[in-house]
Amino acid sequence: MGQRSIGDELRDRLPRIVVNLITALLFWFVSMVAPRFVVGMSVPGVNIPPYNDASWLIWATSTLMGLIFLIKALSDIIVLVDLGTEITLRRLGIEESRPLKRVARDIVYILLTILIAAAAMPFASSVPQFGSILSTIISVIALGIFLLLIYDIGRILYRVLEDKTRVFANWLASFAEKVGEVEEDDE
Repeated sequence: MGQRSIGDELRDRLPRIVVNLITALLFWFVSMVAPRFVVGMSVPGVNIPPYNDASWLIWATSTLMGLIFLIKALSDIIVLVDLGTEITLRRLGIEESRPLKRVARDIVYILLTILIAAAAMPFASSVPQFGSILSTIISVIALGIFLLLIYDIGRILYRVLEDKTRVFANWLASFAEKVGEVEEDDE
């Protein structure tokens, strides 16, 4: 299967992104409003708090559904970010194929992670009873992604530097051998 054009990717992914984001927002809204209608109702047969509270179950279910649609939207967004990074690198004239593209993508992902975490914090902190926990979870996940991407950048740059140093060492060794041969011939 060949590579798809940018137009095809946009035509395919943009509507899915919009629909998934709207659905995620709808479930978030439901998670904020619907539990208020069933406050104090308990679920029969479940005797473990907070799982026996109908409002908690509605909140947890709708939040989980919203997160599923958000993840679906983010997976399509990541593909479009990859395409945008590739186009930007081509326009900037960066031709070294893999390592620099990967570093640039990692930097874009770091910025995207920071922006998403910053945008999600007000929503997470507004969740009753679990706002501080959700904020902490978002912070830890963002930190983990950030550290993973920084590690990947360091690893890539280390390999590139190691390869360039090896090429330089080989050149220097061959130069020294040639100089040594010239001095032996002069004697």
